[in-house]
Amino acid sequence: MSRRPVPVLRLLLLFAVPLVAIAGAGWWWLSGGRYVTTDNAYVKAHIVQISPEVSGQVRRVLTRDHATVASGQTLVTIESRPFRLALDSADAELDAARAHVESLRGIWREAVAELSEAESRAAYQERQWQRQEELASKGVASASKRDEAFNEARGAADRARTAREKLQRVLTALNGDPQLPADQHPMVREKIAARERAALDLARTAVRAPVDGVVVNMRLQQGEQIKAATPLFALVVLSRPWVEANFKETELTHVRVGQKATVVLDTYPDVTWEALVESVSPATGAEFAILPPQNASGNWVKVVQRLPVKLRLLPHVGEPPLRAGMTATVSIDTGRQRSLTGVTQIPSGGKEIPASPPHDVTAQSQ
Repeated sequence: MSRRPVPVLRLLLLFAVPLVAIAGAGWWWLSGGRYVTTDNAYVKAHIVQISPEVSGQVRRVLTRDHATVASGQTLVTIESRPFRLALDSADAELDAARAHVESLRGIWREAVAELSEAESRAAYQERQWQRQEELASKGVASASKRDEAFNEARGAADRARTAREKLQRVLTALNGDPQLPADQHPMVREKIAARERAALDLARTAVRAPVDGVVVNMRLQQGEQIKAATPLFALVVLSRPWVEANFKETELTHVRVGQKATVVLDTYPDVTWEALVESVSPATGAEFAILPPQNASGNWVKVVQRLPVKLRLLPHVGEPPLRAGMTATVSIDTGRQRSLTGVTQIPSGGKEIPASPPHDVTAQSQ
């Protein structure tokens, strides 16, 4: 009767299979902490909100939804007639201010001539009064002549004082310098600023693209009334998109800037992008919530937070288009290698307590 090979198979099942399972588990454990993966990731791009800087009625809409526009291209025009009228009014006020300054210069010249004449007249009347005073003291002139000369001298001095004050008022209106150019006068400068403001508002009736991009969410129609600083539509900037992955805080222990990663978009499951970790957010998403969590209350429950990680996608030939908002799966290679020596060592944070020396009763008594 022949012996069956059952014992050999039994030995194989008892020893070889468990050893292979243990080896596989060990390899999985040693390489398991190197990669961190999440599917909470999205493609991001710069989005600019287009808003008018003046209020008015929409005259023309020169673009459409999903249209590619260049920087400086006119997108929307606003009715410009009210702003042209405001500019014409500002021009008229500026001309009037310049004319007023020139008129003040003429008044100043007249005031200078009047003051010179009044001072000469006052000096003459002063001499006349002194002469009549001497004659009256000698008894040659009458007292009435002396009083008349005194009154005329005092009147001439008052007129000179009035002319001096008038000249001072005109000089103050000319900002203290009669030779100051008209455009440097404060009154004219104010009107120039008003005129430039009106011209700027007129130029702002044409809403232009600030950067190269693609128009999205365009719902504007001709004839609508729009307000300043109110978003009309958005512009997706034509720059390189990036991926923002939201990892759990417990997964970022060994993640560093510059590490390599792979990105797979749900839209293109057969395409893999190489990426680099560009930055890690300094705060969790909960810190920017409208109602941030209040952990000082008694009903506190610990929840693992997530931190946004920005990844820069490396371009490759023939890559499909990337669009903001696409979902992705991200895997970061931390380069961390586990070792069996770390299992046998004392965990970090724990301290080995040295054995206490034997209790010596004799030494203690001494």
